[in-house]
This record gives sequence, structure tokens and C-alpha cells, in this order.
Amino acid sequence: MNEKWKEFLAAVEKKCPQTHVYTQPEECLIYSHGCYPREYKWLLQGDYPYLTRAVVSPADEVEISEIVKLANEYEVGIIPYGGGSGIVGGTIPYQGEIMIDVKRLQDFSINIVNGTARGGAGLTGAEFENLLNEHGYTAGQYPQSFQSACLGGMTATRAIGTFSTKYGKMDDMVTALNVVLPNGDIFHSHLAPKRSTGPELNQVFLGSEGVYGIITSVEMKIYPVAETRIFQAYTFPSTHDGLNAIRNFIHKGLRPAVVRLYDEVEAVPKIASYGFEKGFVLLILVFEGNKEMSELEAKMTKEICLGNNGRYKGELAAKEWLATRFSTKKMLDFDAIKGGTADAIEVAAPWDCIENVWREMRKALEPMCTVVDCHFSHVYHNGASVYVIYHAKTGGDDKAGEERYLQCLDTAIQTSLQYGGNVSHHHGVGTAKAKYMEAEHGKAGVYVMKALKDAIDPKGIVNKGVLGL
Repeated sequence: MNEKWKEFLAAVEKKCPQTHVYTQPEECLIYSHGCYPREYKWLLQGDYPYLTRAVVSPADEVEISEIVKLANEYEVGIIPYGGGSGIVGGTIPYQGEIMIDVKRLQDFSINIVNGTARGGAGLTGAEFENLLNEHGYTAGQYPQSFQSACLGGMTATRAIGTFSTKYGKMDDMVTALNVVLPNGDIFHSHLAPKRSTGPELNQVFLGSEGVYGIITSVEMKIYPVAETRIFQAYTFPSTHDGLNAIRNFIHKGLRPAVVRLYDEVEAVPKIASYGFEKGFVLLILVFEGNKEMSELEAKMTKEICLGNNGRYKGELAAKEWLATRFSTKKMLDFDAIKGGTADAIEVAAPWDCIENVWREMRKALEPMCTVVDCHFSHVYHNGASVYVIYHAKTGGDDKAGEERYLQCLDTAIQTSLQYGGNVSHHHGVGTAKAKYMEAEHGKAGVYVMKALKDAIDPKGIVNKGVLGL
């Protein structure tokens, strides 16, 4: 990192008096990691290898703009930091880069006429949703990191929540953005609902993980809080049968808010606890919205599930899933084991590939892992995503656990790509998956992304290395 960082901090304190600056080692350590499994293993191995030199916490967008301009002047690398819930190594200060904490950006406004609300990049998903609920509205965005992930980070990674089949991913939900560009200029999206004035610039920043700028506020679609919520559970003789049922009701335009299919292995404890058919898979569905529409959608979906070898199992399994949906305890327990590791690799594929992607990823990981859990929880007209969650024990030390993590990650992604899947569905790329970008996008696609990075951030100031840029 450029040794002018102390001069940079002095300039920040002078020009941005409302900005908080943190330099104590314990403060720097807090901001030097997210939830990437390797970061956890690094914490357990001893002195943490990648510490930021300092953390700056600006009061508003204007101060972020000034800080970015100063970073260019002093040629100091910076990394935007939100809730710290990312699991792909997207905020690692490999060269001691300065962290820009956006959590003080807490603005909120609601426009009921337009059906939108705007939140500062530092609001967590839960904070934003609670503010909406006070007005009788929802965004429908409930990722597992709901309590900690911030709007800026969720937008920058194209994040998704469990109610995605009805409400979509962040790239479906976001209508406008404010972004501080790498030169310090501020981009404001026009608020028109659609346009024919060149490429959709919002989409440049959605999924950009900070390399093209720092998102400071996000406008999103909102909906009245649901009048009703309907729960259904089904068993099927096989994953194939379950996926066929899902594809059929999706192609008919039916959109349950939640669609969650557990394969033959991950379903085992759930099947046993409810006394369902041994060896079957489990499908959880949740419908919500207008009462009459939801009831009709639930009725039509039920007919399709029953017509595709499904067996209706009532509401309880779906209701109990909803009550525990934010838990990540099982993965954390394996990460805490000396020599252990765990991660969720989420990939997407077209319908005609998704079964092979699921089956082959499971088959490839099982010899290296203690447990492999698989479920499908985000579905689309032309395909679906699959979570492949691996839990491994090596019997070695934490370095061995880190090495096993890397082996499993590479095996999972290479297998997905081989059978028609992609690299990541919604966790992002960070640095963990950066080397696979060309395998998904091709040389031409990576060329476009690099050319854009070089044009708007020629000094490589903002989050250099993420996305492989």
C-alpha cells in the first residue's frame, strides 16, 4: 500500500470533520474480515495476516465523495465496507487498504404514489424492512443475512432473499441508485421506470462489488404488507419429480413467494421428524399477498404438485421452516472445529442442466466431506439455482481446514461449470471466486469488465482485485 496513507488520513480529518477515523488494532481487526470461511480460519491460526491501516466512517455521501477524491490524490487504496456478512472475501485489505464504513448512511424515505422507498447504503435489510412495515409496506427481501447485510452490499452483490420467487433478486427490486464513482463524482439514476437511452447504467453497479464505485443509497420497489400467508408442504419420490413439479407451475406463471426443495439427503432429518415417507424429498411452499389471489395460486399449484407425484403434507413443515430460516449454526459449528470447514456454494443453471449440476456437484464433494446438503430455493422461468452446502473435517489443524475449504470450493465450481452451471448465483465473486470469471464470461466478457474498470478507475483505487479486476 502507498506509504502516503498517514497524510491521506490527516487530509480526511481536515476536509471531512464529521468523519470518524479508527486506527486502533482491535478496531482495524473488526473491519478487516467478513464471514468468508478462510477469514475465520485465519483468525484461529494466530496473528491475522491482512489488517487495514485505518477505518474511516463518513457521515454522508458528500464526505464519501471527498474521501474518494483524496484517495486518488494520495493514491491510497480504499474498500467500501457495510455489514461484513459477505462470504467470498470481497473486503480483504490485502495491501492494508483503508476501509470506508458506510453504516452511518441511514437515510430513509418512502414514496407510496410511486411504490418505492429509498434507503441509505448503511441500513441493514432488517432496519429497512422494519421502517417499511411501520408504513404498511414490505420490500420482500429476506436473505439469511437479513440482520446484518446492508442495502449497499446487497445491491453490490446482486443478493437474494428466501421470498425471491415472488419478489425477485436485488437486480429485480432496485429502481435507482446513488454511487460515488472512483474519481469522486456522484452518479444519480434517473427515476423513470424504463428508458431507451443507452445501456441500463444501474446494472453496471448491481453486482459490481465496489470495483466501479461506492453505492451510497438505493431506491427499491415496495408492496403492501401481505393480507394473507399460506403454507404448504409436499413430499415427492425423487428430486427429479420435485423439480418437474416446480418447473411446471413456474411455466404456467404461478409464483409462490417461497419455493424450497430439499434433496433426498438433506431432507432425511426433516422427513424423519415429521414421519413422512422415508427416502422422499421435501418441498416447502409459501404464498402471500392479496387473499383471493394467494388462495387461487395455492390451489392451482397444489393441483400441479399432486399431478407430478407430490403428496400434500399440510402446513407444519413450512411454518417451522419460516421460524428457523435465518439460522447458520450448522456451518459455523464446522468452521469452529480445528481442521474443519464449511461453506454454501450457490450456482444457477438452465432447467435442462440443473439436475446434472446438482447430482455431479454432490457426487464430486462427498468423498472430501462429512456432510453435503443440497436444496433448490430460487427458481425462474428458464432455470433454477442449487445450494450445495459442504461440511468437512480433516482431523488436522486450522491450516488443514483452510486447505480443505479451497479444495472443496474449486471442486464445486469446476463441476458446476462442467455441467452447465455458473460460478455464483447470489453470494458474489469477491476474491474467492475471481479466478473463475473467464470460465463463465469468456475472454470477451472479462475484457469488457476490465476495460470499464481501467477507464473509470485507472489508478485501481477502489476494491482492487475483487471480480479479478
